[in-house]
Amino acid sequence: MSTPISDIGLRVALAVACLALAGCGGLGLGRPAEAPPEVAVTADSIVVTGPEGFCVDPTATRDTGGTGFVLLGNCAAIANSRRAVQPQSPAVLTAAISEPSDAGPLSESLGELDAFFRSPDGLTLLSRAGDPDSVRILETATVGDAFLLHASDSSDGGVEGVQSDYWRAYLDVGPRIATLSVLALEDRALDRGQSLDLLLAFVTAVQAANSGTPGVAVPQSLAPEQVSPQDLPLDNGPLWNVGLFRRIFG
Repeated sequence: MSTPISDIGLRVALAVACLALAGCGGLGLGRPAEAPPEVAVTADSIVVTGPEGFCVDPTATRDTGGTGFVLLGNCAAIANSRRAVQPQSPAVLTAAISEPSDAGPLSESLGELDAFFRSPDGLTLLSRAGDPDSVRILETATVGDAFLLHASDSSDGGVEGVQSDYWRAYLDVGPRIATLSVLALEDRALDRGQSLDLLLAFVTAVQAANSGTPGVAVPQSLAPEQVSPQDLPLDNGPLWNVGLFRRIFG
């Protein structure tokens, strides 16, 4: 049985509440002394890691025990070292981990998420600046146990130095929802294939990192050999005024 739309809204709200916690407005790529490849957040130690070349920015990580937010960027930039590994596709990655819930997995309601995000409740929830006219949903898709979304947000308050266009995946990590985002740099645009490759690699990395966590069952649904951006059946329907960078996140 599918989870009711109201429950979807509650769970997605939890998933994005940590963006407000993270203080995303004005956040840039820091240069701390360390550039760890992964970090464990929340009370049950959900591990966030990215594809090769991406490292955690410790100055932008927030962990309350109940929720977590992690920003990942170029390892060389974060470590302030040219010798550090760098990603093939430069971008900023973010991960928001929701509070746990016993309302049922998000995967049971993937077919309802597109309609939810386009509903009045979804628009209100997802608008970063409270102005749905500033945001457009460009594409959506359900792949395996993840819901993918491509959107553009022209409002203020996002991560500095990135484009308004971004890709996002919503998926279950045990009793929590992980919201994983790919943001292209202002001066380094990514094409559709690069963005999707990077998003799927991010999802796969997080799934693999948590597959052995006690009490956390993570479906291996986006193995790279199973999904090709060229074959991904995305919805290129009308441009809907929907905001995404708020506390999906709030």
